[in-house]
Amino acid sequence: MKPKVVCIGAHILDVLGHPVTDIPPGQGRRTLEQIRVTAAGTAGGTAMDLAKLGAEVTSIGPVGDDAAGRMLLGLLSEQGVGTGRMAHRPGRATPATILPIRPNGERPSLHAPGAMDTLTADDVDWRGVAEADVLHIGGPDALGAFTVDVLPELLRFAREHDTVTTMDLLRTAVTPELAEALRPSWTYTDHFLPNDDQIRAITGLDDVRAAANAVRERGVGTVVVTLGGAGSMLVGDGVTEQIPAFDVPVIDTTGCGDGYCAGFIIGLCRGWNTSTAARLGTAAAALVAQGLGSDAGIVDLPGTIEFWSQRAGGDVPPRTPPARRSG
Repeated sequence: MKPKVVCIGAHILDVLGHPVTDIPPGQGRRTLEQIRVTAAGTAGGTAMDLAKLGAEVTSIGPVGDDAAGRMLLGLLSEQGVGTGRMAHRPGRATPATILPIRPNGERPSLHAPGAMDTLTADDVDWRGVAEADVLHIGGPDALGAFTVDVLPELLRFAREHDTVTTMDLLRTAVTPELAEALRPSWTYTDHFLPNDDQIRAITGLDDVRAAANAVRERGVGTVVVTLGGAGSMLVGDGVTEQIPAFDVPVIDTTGCGDGYCAGFIIGLCRGWNTSTAARLGTAAAALVAQGLGSDAGIVDLPGTIEFWSQRAGGDVPPRTPPARRSG
């Protein structure tokens, strides 16, 4: 059985160029090795990776009635992501980002949010959320009034229907004020997966472990902080674990967090504990880092597990039935 996942939030069309060493002055020109257009965002990128890893995915997020929107929907659909519940906004632009990728994989961004902050309660497929194994919220820091007015009730609704809830942030620059906006939602968030810069900014604490514990004190079940090349840190009930990253050649770090979330979610749906699920997330992120764009690297679940197995001496968990959150 395919696990059912609903991804709600940021869906973005990314245009990436690699390698970009500098922006030429005036009307100068640089020749690049590759330019790609991908479906991205902390909901859209995760949805793409989840579909590749074998989930039945429904995407919900605002999209404009422009060429970028049509391309974004097409890219999602090509991977099997259900787009019938995407929120169409006539006259508005589709969220889009230009990413000049440096030779070392860093990714400064030029972003146009477009219709990003227009999501409403009417856009949500409430029945689909109730029937899902997992509800993933991607980018609540960019969804405007939805985060305050709708998100707490949505997560509470998911909890009442035994749907596991996961959350990731979009922006690099977040503030402690976001913590207050999310406080009602964190009570119903089973797993929160920010990066280290985000959790430091949102809590005002430099120490990642202390920051993760501060978020847990506000109601989150498990916090998994991604640390780039240093791996990730898992902080849950009675568990604090540093999980190393795989040593791989890095082309582009865009979407590594989305890949991590997708692998982690699939691990949970296979009945694995959070530590093991995080290792599948680590493998998925490592595959994404070796290509250009959010959807790079990951082909399918068997290939991702094989990649993990080769680097873990074959010590990976067996297949188990999908599991929903209990209690």
